Amino acid sequence: MIKITKQPEPAWERNMTHDQTGLAFAYEQLYSAAARMLWSQETPDWRWTEQDSEFGWPPERCAAWQALEDCLLAGETEEPRVGEPSDPARHLITRRAPGGEDRPLGFQEAHEDWTTRLNADPGYLVDEQLQPGACVMTTPGRHLRTVSALRELAYRLAPGRPPVTIGPEAARLSTLAHEAANALRAPLGTSASPPWAPGTEPWVIPASHTVSDVPDLPMRLEDLRAAAWRAAEAVPTPEELKASGDFSVMLEASIAASDVLALLQGRPAPIWREHVDGIDPAHDLVWGSSTDSGQRQPKSMEIRAEDWAQSFASGPAPWTPTEYRYPPERHLGAQEVVLSATRAVVFAELLDELAARLRPGLHTGRIHYSVYDLCYFIDKRFRRELGAHIGL
Repeated sequence: MIKITKQPEPAWERNMTHDQTGLAFAYEQLYSAAARMLWSQETPDWRWTEQDSEFGWPPERCAAWQALEDCLLAGETEEPRVGEPSDPARHLITRRAPGGEDRPLGFQEAHEDWTTRLNADPGYLVDEQLQPGACVMTTPGRHLRTVSALRELAYRLAPGRPPVTIGPEAARLSTLAHEAANALRAPLGTSASPPWAPGTEPWVIPASHTVSDVPDLPMRLEDLRAAAWRAAEAVPTPEELKASGDFSVMLEASIAASDVLALLQGRPAPIWREHVDGIDPAHDLVWGSSTDSGQRQPKSMEIRAEDWAQSFASGPAPWTPTEYRYPPERHLGAQEVVLSATRAVVFAELLDELAARLRPGLHTGRIHYSVYDLCYFIDKRFRRELGAHIGL
């Protein structure tokens, strides 16, 4: 049984007046820390109603985490309106709503759109042979690099991620990601680029809607404090995890829970941790690292861009077969990778989104929690599916 103790009054309520600015700061700090805790678990274990008795989560923990998730989503009440600009913290910035309606495409709607299209994918085989124009083929080296970009996109979109303005180091990688997207579309005859550079779409708003811009902020802060406390206290500490060998909770989630409790108790703690110390999202990749003297270091965007450029230059651009042929075998070391037309276009759209979010000067506010399912789809479903072609 999980013991729930009374939460102390946090330092920000003891030491500040209840003006709207102070409340907004407190809410946004706790929002990021709590969202990071849920995201760090990597899979939404709390949503599973039927848990394995040995390895599953206890019902009390599931209920506490579900209550926290509901609390984080409670502020997502506004539906995108026709003519409204797209907000990088709440919407895709390279696509508007499906069907030609001039309104933002929210994270959850984007997830549903891509999932629906993938589920309806007719594939590319006719009588067990590749159908010209129904698939895109590429080399394993090129595929490996572009698939890795999906994890970068997912981690840049992580729910609760603090605001960032992209630095100049990202320029070349942004351009290469957009070129890679066009290269996937080209064999299908859909390579036309929009008349604006990635990230300069005319419908993108320069200042994001803050997560604290909600009615009844004092009440919402109190609700978030209570939900975050119960959820964080329901998680074993990092020391308890290591001692018990409990693999049902990710160590990063346990660390994040400890940070949440520290914040609520008025003790200093980071609201956000990157997966490698020292990463600056404005200037570094947020996923991946390099090693220097045995120490993990942030991965340079410029080094990644150079690696991409060399790989793309050394091999052919994606192509589609000109006649029916049998598909290559899928195994580690295969010389060709085949994607259906549907999957190639979805892949291209995701690369476009990364390109736009890496455009120097783009400002993104604190990412809203409504992105959770989209991030999970990008990293855990689509990236893994594409990675299976090359043994990832």
